[in-house]
Amino acid sequence: MWVSMVMNGAVLSAVIIVVYIIALMNYCDGKVFQSDINQVEDFGSKLMDARTVAFIALVWAENVRSYTSRSFNMPIWHDVLGNVNMQKAIILAQLCLYV
Repeated sequence: MWVSMVMNGAVLSAVIIVVYIIALMNYCDGKVFQSDINQVEDFGSKLMDARTVAFIALVWAENVRSYTSRSFNMPIWHDVLGNVNMQKAIILAQLCLYV
């Protein structure tokens, strides 16, 4: 069980890092390294936008993961809406993300 948890964390980390690098390339004129980003005009705002993209991707990924990791031997669609408190937590997380 711990191996799947470590692998899940490693895959999630790798995906979010890739999302952040793509967001940096998009917002910071193709620059990825800090020394290059510091040369970009209004780099603080652009860096904040890239970080926001990575954070939103992380929150969405964690919300999706909460559905997929509920059981090791049951499919995802089995009793999807059964845990009312989890539904409330996910809805609250999404509301806090956008408000």
